[in-house]
Amino acid sequence: MTQAKAKAPSEWKLHWPLLLAATFGISFGGIPTTTLGLFMQPLQDAFGWDRTTISLSMTVFAFIVTPLTPFAGALVDRFGARAIAIPGLALCGLSFAAFSLMNGMVALWIGMWVVYALASLLIRTMVWNPPVATAFVANRGVAMAIMLSGMSVASAITPLLTQLLIAELGWRMAYVAIGLGWTGLALLLVVPFFRVRPAPLPSRGADLPDGSPGAAEPVMVPGGLSFREALRSVTMIRIALACFLATLLASAWSVHMVPVYQSFGVKPVTAASLAVVAGGSAIAARLIAGTIMDRFNSAVLPFIFLSTPALAYGLLLVSGGSLPIIITVAALIGFGGGTSLYLIIYLTTQYGGLRHFGKIYGTVSMMTGLSAGIGPVSAGLIFDKTGNYELYLMLGIPGFILAGLLVFGLGPYPQFAPEEAPRAAI
Repeated sequence: MTQAKAKAPSEWKLHWPLLLAATFGISFGGIPTTTLGLFMQPLQDAFGWDRTTISLSMTVFAFIVTPLTPFAGALVDRFGARAIAIPGLALCGLSFAAFSLMNGMVALWIGMWVVYALASLLIRTMVWNPPVATAFVANRGVAMAIMLSGMSVASAITPLLTQLLIAELGWRMAYVAIGLGWTGLALLLVVPFFRVRPAPLPSRGADLPDGSPGAAEPVMVPGGLSFREALRSVTMIRIALACFLATLLASAWSVHMVPVYQSFGVKPVTAASLAVVAGGSAIAARLIAGTIMDRFNSAVLPFIFLSTPALAYGLLLVSGGSLPIIITVAALIGFGGGTSLYLIIYLTTQYGGLRHFGKIYGTVSMMTGLSAGIGPVSAGLIFDKTGNYELYLMLGIPGFILAGLLVFGLGPYPQFAPEEAPRAAI
């Protein structure tokens, strides 16, 4: 039995509370995007805004997040994930609930998104990943897949939940209920459990000198590229470009999902319910991907996962409003979209290492922030100009295929020399 296999069960036994807390903590990050499409019609009815104006919030979000994400990553590297995550969740919940105070001024809408964007820097993926990647070595791929499934669960539940809350309480109270309720539940897990438990010390001998067989060994984590090396790495550049393309299209879909389905004749409640299909497919895809990626370094799998939404977009264009086909589309989008973020994080971790993960992934995430700002407003503009989303779907097909090609055949994972983990910073 190899050392990795021997330690695999103990990782789950020792660190499952940490993983549970990270899974719930990360889940809120995608909620503002996945619920924006549900708030579009109420905001249009209340204030007379068009979809381009409403989607402009994502552009504002990108302009804030894109340049500041590497600095947020540096904060994680400097102060530790726990010190950033707890206040970050609280601030995000409060700022999301504050959208209930909208009065019709576009400037206020934009200003509130500036506030939320600044708070969201403190709960991005790079905050949750380092402790999980440090705690899980033999099972890293599966653990990361489970962690990211928190976002899939949120994406599956919140559209229908938001639809029901708006219908029962109105859009203002829906903002309050989601913002305070979801982050409140997450904090109940993050505060006590989002920390790496030290491995139990050997019981042999009370005071053993360093280097003796029973002495406690320091906790070790993999090393990695320096920040400068990562910026010059062709592999990391390819991963970042794939991240840009996939997020450009996926962010537009996340915001406009319900309106896109409605444009093909699907009723609003049914359209919101399709998020459950996509969410379930995303969770399954991430677990499958995590299991496979832990065991095989495949050149083809990243391409398959990232390019799958191209097939979904093509089917939707020829669906003719057929519900069985549209359900298949939702499952395919969940499969591809569910693995895209996971793949970017996993590949960044494997090819860049954990030594400077916060700054490296923070820089890669700049591409995510930029594309997340461009995608939704572009889709909104396409709808406002053409009256439908067909052009967006047609452009998405080659876009997803190209994203897949960028991560095709990246080569074997590098082997980084381990380094001692700073216990106080985790």
